[in-house]
Amino acid sequence: MQFKDYYKILEVTPEATADEIKKSYRRLAMTYHPDRNPGNAEAEEKFKEINEAYDVLSNAEKRQKFDLMRNGKANTADYYKQKTAKNAQKDDLGDFDFEYFKKKTGEYSEFFKNFFSNSSLFKGEDFSGNITISLKEAYLGSTRILSVLGNQLRIKILPGIKNDQLLKIPEQGYPGIAGGKKGDLYVRVKIENDGMFTRRGDELFTEIFVDIFTVILGGEVIVKTLSGDVKINVPAGIEYGKQLRIKGKGMPVYNTEGHFGDLFVKIKYYIPKNLSEDDKAELEKIRNKKLI
Repeated sequence: MQFKDYYKILEVTPEATADEIKKSYRRLAMTYHPDRNPGNAEAEEKFKEINEAYDVLSNAEKRQKFDLMRNGKANTADYYKQKTAKNAQKDDLGDFDFEYFKKKTGEYSEFFKNFFSNSSLFKGEDFSGNITISLKEAYLGSTRILSVLGNQLRIKILPGIKNDQLLKIPEQGYPGIAGGKKGDLYVRVKIENDGMFTRRGDELFTEIFVDIFTVILGGEVIVKTLSGDVKINVPAGIEYGKQLRIKGKGMPVYNTEGHFGDLFVKIKYYIPKNLSEDDKAELEKIRNKKLI
């Protein structure tokens, strides 16, 4: 939607008096009136703009509202209250009927309609920033106290929030004008890389090293999760790099209480060090049995 500067359309300055606005309007209306420009679409469109501009600038309340949006300054209100209050009544325009074009087309421009029906035109600017949290905080949920435009705000972060997720806090941005709402606050949440877990959506991935005996014989091992340690059973003869799934030990599903992703544990093994001579002898016996 294109902005319309009604002062430029009426060829007056923002400081023009009501009489100056009326005089300029009468001159322009006479020039572009459709009766004087039959079949001239350009003149007809210009006449429409002139009438629309005069409708706003000849009315104290509408003019004040337009000035506040145009200048973006709340202190303009007092200036125009005093300057135009006595001219709030509609002027007599003689032979030039202000309602002419309205009656003919049935509507004003999109800018005009939105200007006086959509308060978002006077909404303040949005404010944005970033915060960084750990994966553990993303799992449990967290809060942050932010200083925003001189105010201390407590921001609640729900469990399961995603990296780069944008939080919207309504009406905590810059002040609006002409009674418009404050802008909104947008906070982008960054999640630090974790040394133990990798996240993909609601699923977590980790790896553990187990001894060669557990790989051969199977057995229980302890796995660290974001909600505490759990025991899992490693099947005998498991392949190196095989993943085991621990259901419900991944990330919480955002804004869905009681739902969790899964944790996938990659099994790796290591060779025991510092074996005694007796240990080596026992292993040698096992190897010999296998070879027979």
